Amino acid sequence: MIDPTVHRLLEQAIDSPIKLQLFLLYYENPRFEGTASQIADRIYRDIWSTRQALRELAEDGLLIASGSEPVYRYRPRAEYREPILRLVQSYNEPLERDHVQRALREIASYAPYRRASHGGTAFDYLPI
Repeated sequence: MIDPTVHRLLEQAIDSPIKLQLFLLYYENPRFEGTASQIADRIYRDIWSTRQALRELAEDGLLIASGSEPVYRYRPRAEYREPILRLVQSYNEPLERDHVQRALREIASYAPYRRASHGGTAFDYLPI
């Protein structure tokens, strides 16, 4: 069973596999910063999904962005600190990691619709 605070964090901010990958990159390297293209090169992902995920992580309060071509830095909101610690602890345990990944796959399946109902459009968030 996944911790309810971790589940809420996944629903609210880390609602896709790429966002989890980015979050873990920043969590493990808290002074890391970069533009979307620099980060896409580092994680071997396409620029479009990386740019969207970074923008959403910043909108949801895990990263901050500054500059005309945004440079992203790790700066989670205070209310995320405890759930982040619990997520990382869970992710470091193989059996619990399976639960987190299973929950994330389920959350990712309805994340585009949740985001659309909060101001975007479903087409902005559909996977390619």
